Amino acid sequence: MKDCVFCKIVKGDVPCHKVYEDKNYLAFLDIRPNTNGMTLIVPKIHYHSDAFDMPKEAYINIMLISKKIAKHLEKKLDVKRVAMVMEGMGIDHIHIKLYPLYGLKDKFVETWADKKIFFKKYEGYITTLMGEKADDKDLAKLAKKIYER
Repeated sequence: MKDCVFCKIVKGDVPCHKVYEDKNYLAFLDIRPNTNGMTLIVPKIHYHSDAFDMPKEAYINIMLISKKIAKHLEKKLDVKRVAMVMEGMGIDHIHIKLYPLYGLKDKFVETWADKKIFFKKYEGYITTLMGEKADDKDLAKLAKKIYER
């Protein structure tokens, strides 16, 4: 797409700090990271930013390349895990954000933040912070509405 910044990066019209490239994908460091090594993965073909609208094969392939790059980040940045997000609300070109998780131990330890949050509408970001415990009756009603039959 003509005005898509990720398409311009793929074409080489906008510079980036590449960490991976093959014939179908480009991965580069985010210029506004919230942690060191935050990496963006984009397909070289422009897809709308809603991941669940992607063709099945393209979706599977971006997941597989993300795993490969995440494992590479773990090794090169000496982190135990890398988190993955596909929010797609800032730039309308499908992309995956990889976040190296610094400070984790060798053995898995449950890690919870003290903060609680709940969104009634999208605020321009997502978080993995937990909310307060939901009412069981409300959850049952919502599950009934959602449950696929």
